[in-house]
Amino acid sequence: MNRYLVKNLVMFFVGFCVYVTIETVFRGFSYWQMGVCGGLAVVILDKINDRISWDVDTTIQCLIGSALITGMELVIGLAVKLFGLPQMWDYSKMPLNYQGVICLPFSIAWFFLSLVAIWLADAINYYVFGELPVPYYKIFGQTFLRFPERDEIEKG
Repeated sequence: MNRYLVKNLVMFFVGFCVYVTIETVFRGFSYWQMGVCGGLAVVILDKINDRISWDVDTTIQCLIGSALITGMELVIGLAVKLFGLPQMWDYSKMPLNYQGVICLPFSIAWFFLSLVAIWLADAINYYVFGELPVPYYKIFGQTFLRFPERDEIEKG
């Protein structure tokens, strides 16, 4: 099977499972459609991350992720309303919401969840698929995290 396809399937499956697990832990249930959104978000974030420099500030990467996920929520939420489908979420009681489909508090949550997604995708790329360089992350121009090199782990 094509390496590119395998990598994207792995990313999608990880994003699907992690999202459904997080939502179930915090909300008590989830929808498979939300797992699909989580899977797509991880794949898209990975593609964006492949195109930008490692020196791009991690906060910028997380802002991109938050905007991506909030945008997905907006499109899906408005489509659900338009077609009269059952709502999977309702932010109408949350502050700073738009039609109950997006809100600022969850956009902030997506900022932090994007960091998790970026780290997971980078770990998979580096440790599973052997992609280089060793992942590292910067805030305000300073490296604050660098993954352990594979051979350091193998020597363990």
